[in-house]
Amino acid sequence: MWPALPDRPLNLYLFIPILILFLLMAHRFVAAKSKNFRLPAGPKPLPIIGNVHQMLNGRPIEIMQKWHQEYGPMVTLRYGQQLAISVGSFDIAQDLMGKRGAIYSSRPRFIIASERMTGGLNSAIIPYGKKWQNQHRIMNSVLDPSAVTRYRGVQDMESKQALVELLATSDFEASISRYAGSIVMTLGYGIRLEHTSNEIPTKLLQLNAHPFDAIGNSYYKAVELFPILDGLPGFLAPWKRLSADVERKTTEFHMKHFEVAKSASTWNWVQNALHSKAGSQTSPKELAYVIGTLEQAGFEANLTVLRLLIKVIVLHPHCLEEAQRELDRVVGPDRLPSFDDFPQLPYIKAMINEAMRWQPPTPFAIPHATTEDDEYMSYTIPNGTVIIPNIWVMSFDPDIFPEPHEFKPERWIQNPTLEHSPFGFGRRICPGRHLGWSSIFILMARLMWAYNITHAYRDGKRIDIDPWDIKITFTAASKPFEASFQVRDQKKQDIIERGWKAVRENTAEILEELRPKKTM
Repeated sequence: MWPALPDRPLNLYLFIPILILFLLMAHRFVAAKSKNFRLPAGPKPLPIIGNVHQMLNGRPIEIMQKWHQEYGPMVTLRYGQQLAISVGSFDIAQDLMGKRGAIYSSRPRFIIASERMTGGLNSAIIPYGKKWQNQHRIMNSVLDPSAVTRYRGVQDMESKQALVELLATSDFEASISRYAGSIVMTLGYGIRLEHTSNEIPTKLLQLNAHPFDAIGNSYYKAVELFPILDGLPGFLAPWKRLSADVERKTTEFHMKHFEVAKSASTWNWVQNALHSKAGSQTSPKELAYVIGTLEQAGFEANLTVLRLLIKVIVLHPHCLEEAQRELDRVVGPDRLPSFDDFPQLPYIKAMINEAMRWQPPTPFAIPHATTEDDEYMSYTIPNGTVIIPNIWVMSFDPDIFPEPHEFKPERWIQNPTLEHSPFGFGRRICPGRHLGWSSIFILMARLMWAYNITHAYRDGKRIDIDPWDIKITFTAASKPFEASFQVRDQKKQDIIERGWKAVRENTAEILEELRPKKTM
């Protein structure tokens, strides 16, 4: 069993006096250090806790939107003694984290999530430096566009299995979980998930949930906000034991699959890493975490977006109708959509873009951190400042996206120059974005070609969906909901069944296509 995250601190009364003493001293030090910097405007902080109390007065996304409306595209905040700047402008985010990436590409210190729960080995949250650069080289070697093209056979096979699964049930959650999980497990370890009952997708979600939820969980928040608390002895710091338990289980999961992958008959990312120059300079445990991080992030990101798109389709049936008209015109009735159809399916692309704008999968992304002082727009941004790419605020900017709360795919067709960055910015942009996009596109295009996707009914009553019933941590994930999948006609059902039969009988050949061709 994975340890549950408590809702509130244990034994907090034991270190309140210590907290007050040290934080008063820290507050004076930080205040003195930053008083000469010209910073963007922001809500007034309280001594010691900063703006934390204001973030508890509602939903963070709404509070941050209000602050940006009041103070502008850059808002200065304090989380405990940590200085932070929320960036709510795409152009400014590109300036800072893109053009000035040499300064803005690091991460804040995550005591629980990075140092304790993942041993400082999760590439998504470690600081910028030689370790991250080495890990990034390993990731890019299997995730650049040319490599991703080789994975189309696996994506084709897994999407055909998902299509045939939905002929028998409308339990789309099980099918898209297996689909997203099987793609990353096949590529990462050479392990296909052949059944929706496989427990690996659930375990992947748990692996991700603990470090990222910990940052926003009240039990750990005091430690992240006030790092001095991590120096307390173990009997006053129960988070150390819980974090160690998470780290142990995470390492066990990654190492177990790492060892399986080494001798797998199917080419996989582990084997590729072991034979690379960067991999040869990396310990087995760190390599296991590099691949494991890709597994965790790739699975949850794809699952989140696929679930969001299905919700969008149910809530906006006219969008499904428009997408089906496009698919019927471009693809026709005699075959499934293919990757080659993508350039001729602008409305499908617009639906995916609009979904990721309307409910960004990572509303605040993962914060960046500066590594030296910087001057920008008459401001002085100190070394060590946390930079929050506020993708939610950017996505709801009415000057860029009129009527931002409305779901309107057509805005991307009417204005092809619209810019959005759901995958992050600069050097820390998601390395799996090409694989993620193609996996989402091929499954959603095929689902909309094959099925009418509508509200589910129970006892003759429609089961409504609250579009804003989402859980927000580092991701914005739609809460579970039901939908009905009805195949559009018998001919499409026959094509689905024949397509799955063909790939099922040729699985070995499809997996062999993953192996890079030897160059002379």
